[in-house]
Amino acid sequence: MTDVTGADLQRVPLFAGLPEDELASLAETASRRRLADGDVLFEQGQPARSLHVVVSGSVLLRAGRERNSVIVENLGPGDLVGWSAMRENAITLSTGHAAGAAEVIVIPVEPIIALVTSGSAGSRRLFQRIVGLAAGHLEAAWGQLLQVGREGPITGG
Repeated sequence: MTDVTGADLQRVPLFAGLPEDELASLAETASRRRLADGDVLFEQGQPARSLHVVVSGSVLLRAGRERNSVIVENLGPGDLVGWSAMRENAITLSTGHAAGAAEVIVIPVEPIIALVTSGSAGSRRLFQRIVGLAAGHLEAAWGQLLQVGREGPITGG
């Protein structure tokens, strides 16, 4: 593993423009993971405690129940996964695994939560961006629900 720097986090849209000292503090808690094809980054149903930023390669998210599963997203460089780990008692909703060689930055969510609640210079901006992530996912789900010609009861949670 190699160190993560504030400059690395500055390139992530969620953290872009935050004060250098706040980025450095987050970077101290972060780590890099290099994954080989098929390596598991996290597993569905396990406690969710980290935000993951794809640096290179591709990470597939697969969700399922019993013996059935489906790919729900293919993440590439710059994409984030795990922001929902910031909720109470968070459980991972999918399994993430590398599709080919990949590198990710892993950031524990507790320091992110501490920064958001600190009242610091960057905390308001970071809070708005996290809410923006949630809203973007909600809008995408809403769009899927409203597909023309696909009207009917929603049978899944």
